[in-house]
Amino acid sequence: MKLIDTILFIYFLIISFAIPLLDAQVCLPSSVFPDILVRFKNWFANILGNYLISENPHFYVGIAWLELLFAWPISIASIYGIVDGKSWVPTTCLMYGVYFFTALVFLFFPSFCYLRFYGVLV
Repeated sequence: MKLIDTILFIYFLIISFAIPLLDAQVCLPSSVFPDILVRFKNWFANILGNYLISENPHFYVGIAWLELLFAWPISIASIYGIVDGKSWVPTTCLMYGVYFFTALVFLFFPSFCYLRFYGVLV
């Protein structure tokens, strides 16, 4: 494996566990998840002070659904492609990258609007 393949493999491996364990808690009821995962998400939200995780605005729930239905399968396919040396891995990486940077626009836009109007970055 090349260095970039190793970096992508580690990234997609982390994403493939984080999406169903943490991000899915935004979409699905907390009774579906073990208490330790719910407590970890609440602790994580309190430490970061991130209102997106604690308040779950509607646009963030939509992004979490996209992660669960699109980004998670793409990350699993990318892991398989990297391990097996498939030629379509650049395509899945491009698909994930376009999704990721599009989602970042929607995640950062409220913070920048808040900064513009109140002078403080959320």
